[in-house]
Amino acid sequence: MAFLLSIALKSVPRAVASVTLFIGLSIETRSLPLFPSHQEQTPAVEHQQLKAKHSAEVKTRVGQLIQSASNKDRAWAAYLIGQYGLKEFVPALIELLNPNSLEPDWETGYVYRAVLDSLITLRISVPSDRLAPLYERFPAQTLIILARSPSENSEALLSIAEQPGSEVSWVAACNLLAESKAPGFASFLLRSLKIEVEIAVSEKGNRIVGSGGLWGSSGCALPFHITNDFPPTFHYELTQEPKHDAVVVAPGEHPIFYRRSPLGSGGSFDDRGVERNRYCLEYLAALLGLSVSRMELRERYSKSVAWSGIQDYKVEVISFRELVKGNFERLKRQCVDKELLSDSEAEALRPNLIITVNDLRKNKTPQLPEISGVEKVSNP
Repeated sequence: MAFLLSIALKSVPRAVASVTLFIGLSIETRSLPLFPSHQEQTPAVEHQQLKAKHSAEVKTRVGQLIQSASNKDRAWAAYLIGQYGLKEFVPALIELLNPNSLEPDWETGYVYRAVLDSLITLRISVPSDRLAPLYERFPAQTLIILARSPSENSEALLSIAEQPGSEVSWVAACNLLAESKAPGFASFLLRSLKIEVEIAVSEKGNRIVGSGGLWGSSGCALPFHITNDFPPTFHYELTQEPKHDAVVVAPGEHPIFYRRSPLGSGGSFDDRGVERNRYCLEYLAALLGLSVSRMELRERYSKSVAWSGIQDYKVEVISFRELVKGNFERLKRQCVDKELLSDSEAEALRPNLIITVNDLRKNKTPQLPEISGVEKVSNP
């Protein structure tokens, strides 16, 4: 056993072999010799003594490794802390997440992956100022740890939601912000909401033009550089699907899960597009305690206009635009009444309207007049 322990706690073992050695060590500590019946208590006593000695040796070695200047040693310290549940080392573990020393080399990446993996395994909350700088390189791990305390981490989660890019990260952050009814979240949703207004003009006024839908992307994960000098390292991914072994990280109407797998094992990533405008309204409805169907404001409007002259056309388009603006203003007022928006936030918010008029008339004379904020589309 001493031989196995000395190998497992070296700072430069092979990653694959290390797992076998730790398993072998565990089996050896359980495979104690049988004694005569009058010594039945001895195996249990010896087992506890052996376990205590082993634990002490691990703690001593971890204490040495975590103080090392070597990235390899620090990675092994972080890995062992998670494997052995050594929560007394958590403060030192968090200290390794120094945002001022996040260098772009692959060795530092191994240290950070090992640290984040152990923090997730031990279910540890970490101050958001330590985590936020890591989001760009380790988005899944960062969100998983922030999700431990969504109320305390609302500013960091809002910052993530405001960043362009990953759809699944956006949904995860919004789920957590909705769950905690975070200050500023309603303002963010109303600022993010793009309202599409589609107007079709024809001789009879019975032509409706619609658009929309989902877009998606999928692919294979990029291969990672693997070295046997470092401990077993794990990759985390966020997913919108409850795949095998997936764990809920951000509950809600559109829950987000995470999966943990050995680094470099390959696999697919899941970042399907979502209808953000519809989701924004769903989050607002949840904050207000309403169903989306009971809300006047929608993410998409369609109207058919029968051509009867320039003046009537202007009245129809402008009246419809003002109706949509009125719906937006009433939703703002509801949020203020529920203390989801401050008066100053509400005053600064304006509806983001995307108004398109599709000219479907066979005879396009006279041309449709210009109206501020309205884009014309003419079909042949």
